[in-house]
Amino acid sequence: MANIFGIFQTGVSGLMVSQAGIDVTGHNIANVNTEGYSRQRISIETEIPLLVHPGPFGRGAKVSSVMRTYDDVLAKNLRESTSGLKYYESLQQALENVEIYFNELEAGSGLGDALKDYFNAWSDLANTAPDNSDEATVKRVALIEKSKTLVQKIHEGYQSIEALRDRADENIKEYINEINDIAKNIAYYNFQIAKTESGGDHANDMRDKRELLLNKLAELVNIKTFERKDGQMSVFVGGIAIVDGSTPNNLYVVENDENDGHYDIYWGASLIDKAQVNITDKISSGRIYAELKSRDEILKGYLNSLDEFAKNLILKTNQLHSLGQGLKRFSQITSTNSVENPSYKFSEDPGKLPYDVSKGVFRITVYNSEGLKVNDFDIEVDPSKDSLNSVIEKISQADGNPAGGRIQAFLSEGGKLKIQVEDGYTFSFSEDNSNILAALGLYGYFKGVDAKSIELNDIVKNDNSFIATSKTGEPGDNQVALEISNLKYEKAFDSKGITFDQFYTVFVSQIASDKREVDTYLDAKREAVNQLTLKLDEVKGVSLDEEFTNLIKFQKAYEANARFITAVDEMLDRLINGTGTVGR
Repeated sequence: MANIFGIFQTGVSGLMVSQAGIDVTGHNIANVNTEGYSRQRISIETEIPLLVHPGPFGRGAKVSSVMRTYDDVLAKNLRESTSGLKYYESLQQALENVEIYFNELEAGSGLGDALKDYFNAWSDLANTAPDNSDEATVKRVALIEKSKTLVQKIHEGYQSIEALRDRADENIKEYINEINDIAKNIAYYNFQIAKTESGGDHANDMRDKRELLLNKLAELVNIKTFERKDGQMSVFVGGIAIVDGSTPNNLYVVENDENDGHYDIYWGASLIDKAQVNITDKISSGRIYAELKSRDEILKGYLNSLDEFAKNLILKTNQLHSLGQGLKRFSQITSTNSVENPSYKFSEDPGKLPYDVSKGVFRITVYNSEGLKVNDFDIEVDPSKDSLNSVIEKISQADGNPAGGRIQAFLSEGGKLKIQVEDGYTFSFSEDNSNILAALGLYGYFKGVDAKSIELNDIVKNDNSFIATSKTGEPGDNQVALEISNLKYEKAFDSKGITFDQFYTVFVSQIASDKREVDTYLDAKREAVNQLTLKLDEVKGVSLDEEFTNLIKFQKAYEANARFITAVDEMLDRLINGTGTVGR
């Protein structure tokens, strides 16, 4: 049978358990609004009983541990979904910025209107006599101004998208710094958790703080975690450890020259202060992935569309313009495009031009001082055999006098072609089925090769009399101006099957379509995150109703144990003070 002092200890154990329960309940209530806090509970078990006959006799209860209520699997699923949510949120923001810019310009001052005005100016010029009349002069001036506006809007569109790509780089750099800071803090808590739990305790609050850091990290980048036996957490991005126990590794941003200097992301070991492994392609979710995706795919795709538009506009316009004539012919002209090495064939990389050259012939027509045609020189071109040097040689030998004569060609500075005729003569180009004139940019209306480099050719910008409106130079011939104005109806984009006139509408529609698609995915991902958050909150969240119930339960238990101890105390008092004197 138990002795009275053992009974007393049973009551004390009940007091201690109830006190611990009230303590933990109070901690839960105090942290009801603490971000990332997980509800805690005490684990109660019976003390070792007294093994006597008859028996055994129980010796009360004890608190074996204070545990946090948590679901690791649910938490990991929530982190993965949150990473996807933040990806779509950031992607949506990037598309909103693009949409805002182009929608603002759509209402009268943007690229679409500038393109319409440009083709209308060519049409107006085509309806005017090709002469020096005031009407024709005014329309040539108007064409130049509309062309400058179009070029400006193309540049602005390109620059606005490139500015968003640069902003993505800035965001990536900030996120990488944030990741490095989070990794250091996770490593710190790893050490503290392992130290605390090595003695058998549970580092509940520190685990909550670490979990909060993991959640923030998941918003930035896709992560996988692995918990060791000692409680430390290893964190991986695409299989690369950014936290290895109590050791954090660094991430770096490194300029990629092959991607216009935009950032790639590198991993580096903690003991080596430099970038070592490119992990850009291992990032598949989170805000950083959204910045990479928008920068290198979505925004880059829009830039490619603008480049394709500008390249085709330059090529198609120059193909017509180079074979036309203005109010003046020229005595010399230099190409706007060049080759890296004039000795290499046009089919070889160092000898290539920005536009393809085909096997064919182009014709140079020479006129005397009275404007009468005196010579046609047909120059054969075969890109598999010819280089810029060989074409120069063919032009110089065309009149039978390679050392001088009526026409000469030279290699100009920067790998360009220069053609000139002797004093008193002028020339024009009248045929070309090799595309070499447009490829070289000889007497083109535009110069450049893409949206970034497109400009008006200096020859027409400085003197609008050189605007080629006619095919023959004869009075009333405005064939070239008419053909250029009709380019708006030509399906110049084979990959899209659209005309110049349709380009801007399709371009803006594509941006809107991409935005709608992201909005749809975002709504679905947000709903999934909300559902997972609710489920995890049901597990780990603090319910005040439940805590109040626990508080009353432990309070009543404390009172009952106190009353039990009072009863035992009275028994002891009777035993000590009420026994031992006979006859009292």
